[in-house]
Amino acid sequence: MTSPGSSWQGRTIIDSPVPQLLTSRGAIVFERIARGGGATTWYRCPDPARLTTLSAHLRPGSVISFYFDDRITHCRYTAEVREQMLELMRHLRDVPGETGEIVAGHLDPDELHITVDYPGSPEELDEFTQTLEPDPWIYYGRIPGRDNDGTNAVTLTLPDLDGIMRAHPH
Repeated sequence: MTSPGSSWQGRTIIDSPVPQLLTSRGAIVFERIARGGGATTWYRCPDPARLTTLSAHLRPGSVISFYFDDRITHCRYTAEVREQMLELMRHLRDVPGETGEIVAGHLDPDELHITVDYPGSPEELDEFTQTLEPDPWIYYGRIPGRDNDGTNAVTLTLPDLDGIMRAHPH
């Protein structure tokens, strides 16, 4: 495996504020895959040491957002949390341009990938949570944008394998 500093993915990340921000807090990472027809991948990156592993999984041309704040909540799934998630869906349906869908996910056994779903109704949320083990830890929140304030969120576009930055549909 190559180090982040020597690969096309890692160099872009290493040259950003991400490594420094990871020294004080972890991030949820949202990859919007270039030419992926809306496909995304979610990751958990708790510290700078995981950047090598994360970089090896990222795809050329993707837009990658690192979220260092609490916009994606990490908590145990309980009846109270379910109600909070449903309230967020109801709130989002009242926002122009929103569908009411949220992101909900759980950490995979590799402790890197987060398996997510985008429920927009109580039935869809229940369908997702039925697949979880008892008393699970979950992630949930509003589907985040491509924020890039350099403190709470950093969004980067990765170059293609040949090192060239191209505009791709994401």
